[in-house]
Amino acid sequence: MFRGLPTASLPIIKLFDNPYLFTVPAYQRPYSWTTREAGQLLEDLVIAAGLDDQETASPDYFLGTILLLDPEADGVNVPVPFSGPRIFEVVDGQQRLVTLSILAGVLRDHDDGDAGALADGDDDPTFGDRLHRMVAVEPDARDLTSRKGRIHLRDTEDAFLQAHVVPRGLRPPPPPETEPFGSGTGIRGVQEHLAGEIDVLTRAERRKLARYLMEYCHVVVIISRDIDRAHRLFTVLNERGKPLERKDIIKAEVLRSVPAQASELALAHWDRAHSVLGHEFETFLGHLRLIHGLQRLPIISGVRTLVRQYGSERFVEEQLAPLADAFHQVRAFPQRAESHFQPELTGALISLNRLGKADWVPAAILAMAGYRRSPDSASAVMVEIERFAYLLRLLCYGAGKRQRRFGPVIEAIRVGGAGVLASPAWEITRDEQRTIAHHLKDLYRRNAAMAKLVLMRVEDELAGQPLRVDLGELTVEHVLPLRPAPSSDWKRMFADAEMRADCQASLGNLALVTTRQNDRAKNKDFGEKLAIYREPEPGAPLLISNGDILSASLWSADDIRTREDRLLDALARIWRLEMGPRVGGTGKTNRALT
Repeated sequence: MFRGLPTASLPIIKLFDNPYLFTVPAYQRPYSWTTREAGQLLEDLVIAAGLDDQETASPDYFLGTILLLDPEADGVNVPVPFSGPRIFEVVDGQQRLVTLSILAGVLRDHDDGDAGALADGDDDPTFGDRLHRMVAVEPDARDLTSRKGRIHLRDTEDAFLQAHVVPRGLRPPPPPETEPFGSGTGIRGVQEHLAGEIDVLTRAERRKLARYLMEYCHVVVIISRDIDRAHRLFTVLNERGKPLERKDIIKAEVLRSVPAQASELALAHWDRAHSVLGHEFETFLGHLRLIHGLQRLPIISGVRTLVRQYGSERFVEEQLAPLADAFHQVRAFPQRAESHFQPELTGALISLNRLGKADWVPAAILAMAGYRRSPDSASAVMVEIERFAYLLRLLCYGAGKRQRRFGPVIEAIRVGGAGVLASPAWEITRDEQRTIAHHLKDLYRRNAAMAKLVLMRVEDELAGQPLRVDLGELTVEHVLPLRPAPSSDWKRMFADAEMRADCQASLGNLALVTTRQNDRAKNKDFGEKLAIYREPEPGAPLLISNGDILSASLWSADDIRTREDRLLDALARIWRLEMGPRVGGTGKTNRALT
């Protein structure tokens, strides 16, 4: 007789609790989520929790199905009535489980750092402990494993997770040069990104988000007793059948109401847009809602509102078809070696796409849609979108605040006219510019991913053309290492610990190099690093922005400060920033980088 599969819908706080200890078996792929997927998950949770607008809050958030393997599973209930903690193999759900564990650890560490700072009377002293139990196992479970994390990965990835995610305490992220190449780099990037996004929230917002994550986010857990059955379940869940998505519901509603004489053309427009955009079609519908200022509405309700406003036929012909084409052009830029668009627009779009497709995209869609009508105006608007998007990131604003700031910009572009660029929506105040200048002084510590993008943007400017390399091919290396050996020349040249720390954090101390060069350079002395930097890498250009490093005979505090001023001067030109007077190590105001 079929005994059934143990299944249940569990809130995250119960999933990351006994009896569940997770292990990722050897046949699974490594952790592969990037800051894009993890950032999108966090952004969705922020919106669902109502942090930006209580009207957008959702009563719960479904995170999908988690498929686990345990040979002793029996019955139809989850959790299975075991006497204590058990290890379950993760058949499906590794990416979500690891990312949720990282997020819980980041929220825990920020809450620990908030200790003693009461907010709205929320002084629950056990809050951080609850988050910690999601990441780490209790002492009575440690006889099952020598590791302390609730989820165990493979090899070097697990070593990184156990060393840098599981332990409590806010700490700077480990520099890439201290870890074996490829060991946990994906986890490091996601941890840094989530920490940067969480850092801009208030203590009350962080607790609200954490409480929503623990108590209102849920999954469906299925436990299989044997691997063959688990594989069949995985196939059914991921390959067989196609769930009805929001885009399918919208398509049926819109096309059903198109007049008969126009239905064939409307269907052709819809199918072409879907074919061109593929899996991003539903993302596009979300952008379409934002373009029309309907961010408070869910996607289906937002599109329904537009259909009522335009009528089905006009909506498809005047909104969906042309803006889907524009979105395709915006998203396709990183893959294009050549472009028939103006160089300014091409450069701006390549730079924007490095940020990932988020708050800036609706504005870029509108600008691109107007290119055929007015190339000069569209290019100027796209350049301004690029500036605005980067400066909001350098202000360390969270996703919700960035989206709110882009709202008036989108409206100004949509209304159009000669005064688009004169709109106050683009304004970055003097106080904000001072904040940006302050953040640039130790940008890597604040946001390592943005430090790389800023250096790439300077390289674009110096080279006179956009740097066309994959983001993953380049990394940021500290010329003066973060952890120099006690017997190294670095310790002799930078004997004062405070001065050494300032120089290490400086933008002028950061070099764009390949991942292979970074792995080889590590903590070596300057002469050895220089030889590695100068060695040609297959397919990797020699970067102009590294020129003053490559031409140096040694790397002193004055060299670092001088290069920092030159980089800041370049950024001030690119984004029209007022950095204020700066004096380098020689005591003279430094010239701009040329």
